Amino acid sequence: MQISSFVFYALAAILQASGSSGAAMLAPFFMKAQGFSTALVGVPLVINGLGRISSDLLSGLLATYFSAWSLLVVALAVALAASVLGLFVRDVMPLFLSIWAVLGFTEAMFGLCLRKTAFDLFPPSRQGRAQGLVASAAGIGFTLGPALGGIIGTRWGAGALFFLYALPQVLALVFILLAGRHGVSKPIAAGSRPLWSEARTLLRRPPFLAACLAMFQAFLFLGGVTRVAFPFLAVAGRGLSLHVVGTIVGISRLTDTFGRLIGGWLCDRIGTARVILAGVLIGVPMFLLESYGTGFLGLLIPLSLMTMGFGFTNVGSITCALESAGKETKGVGLGLARASNSAGTILGPLLAGLLIEGFGYEGGFFAMALISLAGFFLVWYLFRRPAGLS
Repeated sequence: MQISSFVFYALAAILQASGSSGAAMLAPFFMKAQGFSTALVGVPLVINGLGRISSDLLSGLLATYFSAWSLLVVALAVALAASVLGLFVRDVMPLFLSIWAVLGFTEAMFGLCLRKTAFDLFPPSRQGRAQGLVASAAGIGFTLGPALGGIIGTRWGAGALFFLYALPQVLALVFILLAGRHGVSKPIAAGSRPLWSEARTLLRRPPFLAACLAMFQAFLFLGGVTRVAFPFLAVAGRGLSLHVVGTIVGISRLTDTFGRLIGGWLCDRIGTARVILAGVLIGVPMFLLESYGTGFLGLLIPLSLMTMGFGFTNVGSITCALESAGKETKGVGLGLARASNSAGTILGPLLAGLLIEGFGYEGGFFAMALISLAGFFLVWYLFRRPAGLS
């Protein structure tokens, strides 16, 4: 029953991620069609990210009091309602942007509760593989979504973004309802734990803090490189077409998915700390190779290895955060870890743009390599700390 339920959850993750990422790809083009400047076309994605951060923290608390399955149903139902509303009010910009904030909130709630559900369905000895499978399912959706967005946007225009968002949510909701509550743990009674005190305690545990830092760094550079630094390097610096750049980024997302899957398996074999450190360390030389790469393969190989390392860090950090949190505070631990994820996603494109503008392509990638190396040593130091921070 647990395996069949998990299949339904994985299918729901693929659908949810494909809809959200496909619509996110069309959002800047929709803003451009509305007459906004290039500097402002990313505003919906920034607002979406802010919704995610607020949800990461609040959903972690909610998951402590309510079952993860119930919150999954609520997240998909609200996302569906918001995207259907968007079909009718997309030209009213304040409402359009407000809907993107709501969608970011529900996306984060869905992701957090799906992780918690996987934790409940599998024993401790298989937590790495469970989290790797969940992350890989989402990765497949994030790979398919932009392709679907390109097809639908070409045929019906960027204004179809909310249709693209809504349809997969319907199917995802059906799969969550089919999965049912089997194997999902019951929430603790309200008021039985001082949650903010527990959150503070978690952040004073070196392994948990290391996991959050590694998660922040991975998504800082995943967003910064794949959305800003690499596309500008490839187009403006190497003369590649947008079609070729999109192909390279798409392939790199597949290696990210592969890294999540293999990284989850390795977590159960060699431990989460080694997987996280390996993921961070892989990226350091890849930044340098990427900055001097030319041609399709010269740019594809470093980027793909870099994103595979991000996949290692992603699944390793989530698994480590779950292991570090107590049974009654899995929700709080997930919320803090995923808030690190969202913060990196928002700040990454801004940091990459500043570094590229200030130091050029080669200098910008070199600066990112130095930041990544410093992050590696800080994470390594925290993992070596045997006791809580004083």
